[in-house]
Amino acid sequence: MILRRIVTLCTCLFFAAQAAGQSLPVVDVSMSLLNWTKHLNTDVDKYYTREKGEELTRNFEALRRDLAIYMNSRKRLSDSIFRKNIAPGKKDADNLELLKTQMGEVIRQMRSVTDLTNNELRAEGDRLNDQIYNVLNSEGAQYLSYLEAFLAGLEVSKKDMALDGSVAYDRLGQAISLLATTQDKISRKMK
Repeated sequence: MILRRIVTLCTCLFFAAQAAGQSLPVVDVSMSLLNWTKHLNTDVDKYYTREKGEELTRNFEALRRDLAIYMNSRKRLSDSIFRKNIAPGKKDADNLELLKTQMGEVIRQMRSVTDLTNNELRAEGDRLNDQIYNVLNSEGAQYLSYLEAFLAGLEVSKKDMALDGSVAYDRLGQAISLLATTQDKISRKMK
């Protein structure tokens, strides 16, 4: 009886350890990015000044453009993987580097916007910027999406990649729309 319990316990621990070992190091920042853009839109009156208007407009446009480029690249790569039925485990360093470079442009533009806001939004933007930067420079220890983990050659299920992608695309799309809305608000204030 005791031996059976020990065997059962060891079996449970073995499977739990395997499951823990299979969890992927993915840090999804799309929700934080969406929340930050919501705050930028809601609090525009707290940081807008006529002197900063033109620069804010330019920086919002650049951030919106770079975020759309990144989102569209993710979508294109993901669609290609599904269409060609590419199996996990094969590295695609070129496309992984493309996504990292594009997200690097996004965080550069985030910094340009953040520098023109108030202390509260600046602190929130800086935290998000640092989080993304740390993931991008983690030397393969972490990824911003299951797609990036897949491109790095990790065993990623297509189901996980599809679920991650659909949620992230929705959030990124909302963030892009909010940036456009905020940019319009600033433009109206400048008239």
